[in-house]
Amino acid sequence: MIDWLRRFAVRSYRIGRFISYFIYELIASNVIVAWEIITPRSGLSPVIIAMPLRSRTKGERTLFVGVVTLTPGTLSLDLRDEPATLYLHGMHASDVHRFRRRLHYLEDLLLAAWRPVGSARQVGPAVPGAATPTAAGASGESGGLPPGPETPAASDGKPTDDRDSEEGSR
Repeated sequence: MIDWLRRFAVRSYRIGRFISYFIYELIASNVIVAWEIITPRSGLSPVIIAMPLRSRTKGERTLFVGVVTLTPGTLSLDLRDEPATLYLHGMHASDVHRFRRRLHYLEDLLLAAWRPVGSARQVGPAVPGAATPTAAGASGESGGLPPGPETPAASDGKPTDDRDSEEGSR
């Protein structure tokens, strides 16, 4: 009985954390888009990125695509299964790496809320700004989320993933 109560409390916390963050992002992006409409100058920094997903099932991917599309200023363009990659357009992405980190953080929160507590595939969300989430749980067991392939190098600020340079040349 206590194990069930603990799982319920953890799952409720994760769902609340995801909903709170999503509402924050929704309000912030609405304010940015509204400000763009009412001001005479343009603050647009459009970008199209290929975002490798940590989601493993089609249901998780579909849910994440829906969440991203609901946020003003972002639009899902294409979803590929092998490897799991989401192509999306962002209207206000002057810092592409920050934009991608925010999306990965949103995905991590969604996966933490969606997956059952204690699942071998469950890993908590990454800290915003961190390079990659850990793939091993507290007990050291693997089976969590794979690390994100795009991590900016600390020295030059350029991505280590070659797909970013390929996307820009298309």
